Amino acid sequence: MDFEAEIQKLIGLEVSLPRKGYGSTIFLEIGTLSSVKTRRGLKEKGEACIAIEWDWRVEREGRVLFGSSNSNVEVARSIQSLMHCRIESIEISGNVPELEVVFSDKSCLRSMIMVTGDPGWSIRLLTGEWISSVDGKLSDENAVPYLTEGEKEAFLIAEAAAARWGVPERQPRGGACSECKYYAPIDGNGHLLDYGVCVSGDSSFDGCVVNFRSGCPEFCAKG
Repeated sequence: MDFEAEIQKLIGLEVSLPRKGYGSTIFLEIGTLSSVKTRRGLKEKGEACIAIEWDWRVEREGRVLFGSSNSNVEVARSIQSLMHCRIESIEISGNVPELEVVFSDKSCLRSMIMVTGDPGWSIRLLTGEWISSVDGKLSDENAVPYLTEGEKEAFLIAEAAAARWGVPERQPRGGACSECKYYAPIDGNGHLLDYGVCVSGDSSFDGCVVNFRSGCPEFCAKG
């Protein structure tokens, strides 16, 4: 298969679902979404996908907008800016082949591996095959992004915690906790990204875990 030619077929397609994985990993589902059944329920999947497991950044007009060294919370929020952007170009270049994707909003996603081994990006083509760079060449060998057993366990722990914690509220609800200046988000993975700690001494939630959708009478909007 001509991998280079297949990669270029992604040009013009839209980012239909940007999502954060474990740690600094990000996934960009590309093209029309469809629901696929997994052991954890239904999951939205695009016609193609771009994934980067290690170091990366998104830049525009000479400055970095966000990247893999930002907090988990910042990455999860910032990556949503790529929603509905179309792919204008995809380039793979360098002695250690790195990925560069330019979008219709003129932002650019660049991979940049900083640890021993092959680059941390992979692409699921329209054919369904995953490819990556292995020893400096495009290959479908060991290209599928995967979670280690430890990472799987971390996601399950976060999921169980969210089921226990729910969305605590106090009435009359002044506003969502995520918009309150006393909301300190948890820098975690998976479902933990939906939670933070209340640091308002006037709230009955002070020192407690709250959901970003939670609220209480002592709501104070961010300045």
